[in-house]
Amino acid sequence: MNKYRLEIIVFITGAVVMALELVGSRIVAPYLGTSIYVWTSLIGVILASLSVGYYWGGRLADKKLGYKTFSILIFFCALLVGIIAIIKTPVLDIVSKSVPDVRLGAVIAATILFAPASILLGSVSPYAIRLRMEDIAHSGATVGRLYAISTAGSIIGTFSTGFFLISFLGSRNILFFLSFVLFIVYFLACFENKLRAAKAAAIVLTAGFLSVYFFQSSVSGNAIADIDTKYNRVLIEEMKDSNTGKTIRFLRVDRSWAQSAVVVGEPDELFFSYAKFYRLIEHFCPENKNALLIGGGAYTVARDYLRRNPDNSIDVIEIDPDFTLLAKKYFYLKDDPRIRSIHEDGRTFLKRATKKYDVIFIDVFKSSASPPFYMTTEEAMQESSALLNDKGVLITNIYSAIQGEKGKFFRAAYATIKSVFPNVYIFPVQYPMQPEELQNLIIVAIKSGRADKLTSSDPEQNIYLSHCWQHKIDCDIPVLRDEFAPVEHYLAEVIKAL
Repeated sequence: MNKYRLEIIVFITGAVVMALELVGSRIVAPYLGTSIYVWTSLIGVILASLSVGYYWGGRLADKKLGYKTFSILIFFCALLVGIIAIIKTPVLDIVSKSVPDVRLGAVIAATILFAPASILLGSVSPYAIRLRMEDIAHSGATVGRLYAISTAGSIIGTFSTGFFLISFLGSRNILFFLSFVLFIVYFLACFENKLRAAKAAAIVLTAGFLSVYFFQSSVSGNAIADIDTKYNRVLIEEMKDSNTGKTIRFLRVDRSWAQSAVVVGEPDELFFSYAKFYRLIEHFCPENKNALLIGGGAYTVARDYLRRNPDNSIDVIEIDPDFTLLAKKYFYLKDDPRIRSIHEDGRTFLKRATKKYDVIFIDVFKSSASPPFYMTTEEAMQESSALLNDKGVLITNIYSAIQGEKGKFFRAAYATIKSVFPNVYIFPVQYPMQPEELQNLIIVAIKSGRADKLTSSDPEQNIYLSHCWQHKIDCDIPVLRDEFAPVEHYLAEVIKAL
């Protein structure tokens, strides 16, 4: 092993770099989302840090070459990776609350959390190359071989983290694991002085694990579960509603937004007011028999639909199978032959499905920090229309203003839906007469060309219908298409205002 220890070291550190980048996206997501801005910031900051590390590591090797310095370098790599697990929550809390621009916030958060460790990890390869050059005359071959080994490690780190570690360990435990692996590498680097190295590593590891355990216990707050699934980091929290005094249970994938919520002890009560507007389907398509819901979340919309339409059925498209399990465990979902759960991306389902529906509910835009842009496009609307029966209706919810800078996303979505569906109605939920206020906007799109009355004999329906926006909507934003759908840009002012 001693003969190939440099190769082993650069392989493992290369794997750790990519594992750190991937787990970084899960750490940041609950606070800043998973938009292209967040990924750009993570990748950019880590690449910049690696570049600094390459330069600094080469300079350090020229000035102070030796395995003692090399082992210290790796020791601090392990230490800094472990520190991320300790400081990530307070850092992200502060950044998400104090920096309104998600782009700047993501850069700052990535820099504070990941730059120090990435710089040191980047310095390992050039230092190892310089060490190997003392023994091998063919420097070009040495450089190529060690960088190839480091890259191979990065490939293994990418696949193992994405396919296995995130699913089975969770983000915080992955940081523990990476730190532990780097301490093992530290033993390997200072092989001649392993007893002292073991003592130092044991002290640091013990102190680190105890500190993280105590810190995590003290800041758990309202969370009753913190789970890493294959697709999301999920927080389940309980809070008292200040207006009613009732306990509300939330499902979150980011700190600013709740994907679903229930009133504890009252499973049939819809907590979010926008969800009640999906009941407009009873006015616009009263004879509907089957529905498609894209974005199951905790299945509150699906359960409400069946409670009010007990003879109907609903197919629920939820990409994350763990959401379905969590809905059963925490959100009162029960096995029901009328509900068919399909664990697939909503857009891929739209492309391959052939079954016809009377109604399509789309509820995937709950978080303005990271909307799935490909569900907003003209092509997605065309595929949705193709799955509707001739008198079918599509209902979707977005969070935006109607007018002004904060309304760009809505106007883009409206123009896109209007390009496919002949009749489109808008229902502002919280502020029906205030077009520049951020709020939930329910969009009802009718496949046929019929014009529906906006009154009903049902008093509840009249309440919803009274919110219909009947004023001008500016046509200043182009239709969204798969080729060009800059929804993050349109939502920039919305995110700043949160």
